[in-house]
Amino acid sequence: MNQRLLEIVRNNRFAFMIGGVSLVTLVLTIISTTIYVSSGAINIDLSRPGYETVRDDTENEAPVNEFSPSGPIDKETVEDFNQRLSQIQSETAKMNNFSADALSDEALNLGKKSLDSGSKPE
Repeated sequence: MNQRLLEIVRNNRFAFMIGGVSLVTLVLTIISTTIYVSSGAINIDLSRPGYETVRDDTENEAPVNEFSPSGPIDKETVEDFNQRLSQIQSETAKMNNFSADALSDEALNLGKKSLDSGSKPE
């Protein structure tokens, strides 16, 4: 019986490998979903369906000042990009990467208002 079973496994190694990988994937997915639900992260995840109204209610106080990825490339655009880049570089140069407050709310541009404004849907 054992000899026959070993022969089946040897002849179908690839199929058993696919089945094993699928089983491991299923187990890890179940574990991660359980942790997601039990940790409470599910309560603050606004990307889930049914939370469109809460997403619409959230406000971003700071205007987004992004550089447009499309458009003409002319002297004015290059100057604008260089000005924004030099501003970011100067802000970055002021930071001390090895200090204890490198991950503080101020260093990460997280104001108290933005931390308190998270609303939980009913």
